[in-house]
Amino acid sequence: MSKIIVLANQKGGIGKSSCTRELGIYLSSLGKQVCLVDTDPQANLTKSLIDNSSSGLFEALTGKEWVFEQINDKLNILPGSISCAGLERSLVAEIDCYTRIKDLLCDKSFEKFDYILIDSPPSLSVMTINALTASDYLLIPMKPSQYCMQGTNDLISTVSKVKKTLNPELKIAGVIINEFERNPVIVREITKEIEEAFGNCVFSTRISKAIAFEEVISTKQGIIERKNRSSEEIRLIGDELISRIENGLSYAV
Repeated sequence: MSKIIVLANQKGGIGKSSCTRELGIYLSSLGKQVCLVDTDPQANLTKSLIDNSSSGLFEALTGKEWVFEQINDKLNILPGSISCAGLERSLVAEIDCYTRIKDLLCDKSFEKFDYILIDSPPSLSVMTINALTASDYLLIPMKPSQYCMQGTNDLISTVSKVKKTLNPELKIAGVIINEFERNPVIVREITKEIEEAFGNCVFSTRISKAIAFEEVISTKQGIIERKNRSSEEIRLIGDELISRIENGLSYAV
């Protein structure tokens, strides 16, 4: 069965889309069949991988014809679009408003995937709750900043409610410290706070802040195609993610 993983944090600008993108590309490079699902109306994940799409998540959730966009023979994406912003408003009035994505992922066309990675909006919106409801695991990217720490507390509260009412099987796969810089004292102090707050939930490897991530997006490539520190960090995090899931090392909400 597919392992469904949502990357979520209500704070924007902390690298959810970048982490989803790079982990998806890395997992596919290992021979895994991977599907990326872009639930963010900003569609940054989609734009970083393809130029145009004829259909995507909006069409899939509204009963229209839709297709995956193929990045390579192992990696596909269900594109996001600005249309999902309007869809969120209309879904609120529907009785199944929080289970639309879960129902979609039960479609036979998703059975071929080993991993389904869901990129969520930077808010605790209908789409984010949909993604949490549909997922087996939650990955929390965090930037070492005070605002991010505060926002994550709200996320954990929402996750707890989702687990209680909509998805009792949801587990935390871990916390990824993203955009880490060694020199600023405040960054090191907040990183320590994150590690103390989440303990073993924090991944062993941190993703360093690097312009290389912007460069590969501009060329629609993955960071693993570069031979540098950033590519090695993604490899290590990807390997640890696989190990955690395959060995049942998840954490209660």
